[in-house]
Amino acid sequence: MYIAPNYKYSINTYNAPKRTSEPHFCGGGINAVSETGMRGVEYSFRVIGNRISDFFAKPYIKNAVSFISGVKPEQTEKYLVLLDEISRFYSSAKKFHVNIQDKILERVAAGGKSTIFIMNHSNQGQDPSMLACLNTLLTDAYIKAGKKEDFPLPKIILNQDILKTMNPVKRKAFEAFGAVGIDANLFSADKSVNARAFFPLIKGFIKDKCNIFIFPEGKMAISQTLDLNERFQSGVAEMVSKILGIKKEVTVVPVGFSDGKGADKEFNAMHIGEPVTFKRTDEGHTTVTAGLIPKSEFADEAFAKFFREHEGEEDVVMTHEKVPIKPEDTVKFIRRLLSENLEICTKEADKKFKIERNNVCEDIEKLKLAGDQWKYFEGLYVKK
Repeated sequence: MYIAPNYKYSINTYNAPKRTSEPHFCGGGINAVSETGMRGVEYSFRVIGNRISDFFAKPYIKNAVSFISGVKPEQTEKYLVLLDEISRFYSSAKKFHVNIQDKILERVAAGGKSTIFIMNHSNQGQDPSMLACLNTLLTDAYIKAGKKEDFPLPKIILNQDILKTMNPVKRKAFEAFGAVGIDANLFSADKSVNARAFFPLIKGFIKDKCNIFIFPEGKMAISQTLDLNERFQSGVAEMVSKILGIKKEVTVVPVGFSDGKGADKEFNAMHIGEPVTFKRTDEGHTTVTAGLIPKSEFADEAFAKFFREHEGEEDVVMTHEKVPIKPEDTVKFIRRLLSENLEICTKEADKKFKIERNNVCEDIEKLKLAGDQWKYFEGLYVKK
């Protein structure tokens, strides 16, 4: 179990961490010079990979991409169904263990409010299919909730280099289903580019018109010598803090991914965490819900103790030395709470993967018959 240093909690008190809320690069092997070199190499590989993929793409794939590129994102049943079909296509070759019994996405859909989904980079090559599975489950929840024409559109924040290295048609297809490119550099990010990307995003979020999907590790995901809290960048926390200046409530759902590799590449696990809701009171105080922290065996004991002391309180005021934290000082606390909840989800997902890898039958026909354990979603197998 990871125990974060420099964190002590007492009743109704958050003691400010000594760590900075900025990414901690010590031991991560990243600096301004190496980042520039890595970006150039990575960009070249993306270009080559995309050109090879385009060359060998089958006609029906090219036709599908061409069709999708002309789709207009809108809150209509037609778009929702198409989004669902495309998501199923990208995830249909996988088997997923997902905690659907907790019905978290059903609650999100029923609420009809914009939500931020944060996810870990388990395997960047497999993350798109994991995200597709999550999107399939979410669209299914909106359809069942009767939100076929009243649902937030997906907005998926990506490194802009991923989009820039695609051919124009493929890039438009990705954008049609919510891809938003940002400058993901750690040391030399173009703030004007990111401002232009985030302004309409936040505007839509405030009006409950879009859900935001983001991998908070960003480029820090390559630094596997660092724990998740160290890799978790402050951008999403800054976003939450800024939105709270306008919208009184922001809900974040952490989702842990665990991807199979090698012979186990078909097996995957996902743990959808309890929503963490931040609110801004009329007095200007910021409150937070506990998420998974009080329930999980993987929770930091200091966090678990803090929320146990506030058992029965749905919204706990964030304080420092028993004084409510000022809105402008909340980022470091929001970041740490979100990274803790996401880390719990990743460990829960890893635990599920290890169990299912040993127990699940590889024969897909037998999976179909295991109705007491698995639910079949037109090509997706998710654990009940």
